[in-house]
Amino acid sequence: MLNAQIEEVENELMELIKEDQTVYEKFKNVITIPGVAFITAATVISETNGFAAILNQKQLTSYAGYDVKLNESGTFKGKSKISKQGNAHIRRVLHFPAQTAIIHNKPLSVFYERVNERKNKPMIAGVAVQRKILCLIYTLWKTDKTFDPYYEINKYRESLKKVG
Repeated sequence: MLNAQIEEVENELMELIKEDQTVYEKFKNVITIPGVAFITAATVISETNGFAAILNQKQLTSYAGYDVKLNESGTFKGKSKISKQGNAHIRRVLHFPAQTAIIHNKPLSVFYERVNERKNKPMIAGVAVQRKILCLIYTLWKTDKTFDPYYEINKYRESLKKVG
């Protein structure tokens, strides 16, 4: 019975999204990110009101609580942490997509490994992937593009063509 109710709610949400063609097209672009599914995309978009009041990625990460809070005073240098003073729903809904993306999304997997080598703490690297996914969702929503796993490689090749 519970699974039937969950499916019914998800169908109603999808119908609401399909009512506005522009929102539906942007939503389809967002769920092209490996690891990001319907519930994740719907939650992030609804919690940010379709990024209506968000002007840039820095503002978005601060709104979600992924901004870094330094713990230092005078000569004391403590550990840096994320502030967690933002929207907990967004942070909660991005946890499992980040874990999935680390395994199935090559660019984010490489990013995770790079951060994990530097910090040597898997949880910090996982949170960095969550932040990266949030920024990807924002970028795809604003630019009306689908996820391209080779975006960075293609961008690098184009810059080499311009130079050489």
